Order: sequence, then C-alpha cells, then structure tokens
Amino acid sequence: MANVRLDANGLSKGFVYEGTAPLVHRGAIAAVDAVDPGDASGGIDTTGYRYCRLDLNLTGVGFQSLTVQALFWNPRQGKWFGGASRKLEATGQHALVVEARGTTVFLKVASFSGTSFSLSVDYSLS
Repeated sequence: MANVRLDANGLSKGFVYEGTAPLVHRGAIAAVDAVDPGDASGGIDTTGYRYCRLDLNLTGVGFQSLTVQALFWNPRQGKWFGGASRKLEATGQHALVVEARGTTVFLKVASFSGTSFSLSVDYSLS
C-alpha cells in the first residue's frame, strides 16, 4: 500500500497521531509579506502528517488587526496557492491548525493595521 505509515513491527499505524516537538517556522516578522516566497525552501514539510499547528506570538504598538494566510506549495507548478486566512484583532498568543495532508505549508502575513507589530511562529505536526 502506498503512503501508509508503519510501526516498528511493520503494522499499519492507522489513525494513530504522533506529534512533533515545536520548531521555529518564522521569527521576528515585522512587516507584511508583499509577495509569496519564491520557492518552497522556507515552508514547513508536512510529509507523513495530516495537521500542522501554528503557534503565533504577536505583539504590537497601536495594534488594530493582522491577517495571516496559509499557503500550500504545488511542486508540479512551482507555485504557492492561497488557503484560508485568519484576521487577528488582538495581540497575544494564538494557535491555528492547518489540514496540510503532507504538503509544504507557509504562513504568510497578508495585511496589518496599526503602528507596528512583531510576530514569531512555531509549528508542530500531527
């Protein structure tokens, strides 16, 4: 069978979800992403996992709102495709879950309203 995760005994894991430890996706972001990344090198490789949890730590001065968008890499076309977006209207810690299904994912800062902001993003897979 293709794309089946096996345990140490060669048995299908079925619907067992194994999580990964959090890692940094993007750090110290202080500006809107004017364009999509040029390639997949800065994305999160979710091969073998269904979900990607994104933990956002957001601070700001004169903060009104910040919109983030999940991007999905299409390796055949060599382009990013936009997925769902989320508008955050408060600073603090926020968590987003993206159903990635093994694709490469990137969190884009789509828009900002306010004086200044700082965003860092960690991720974990399950």
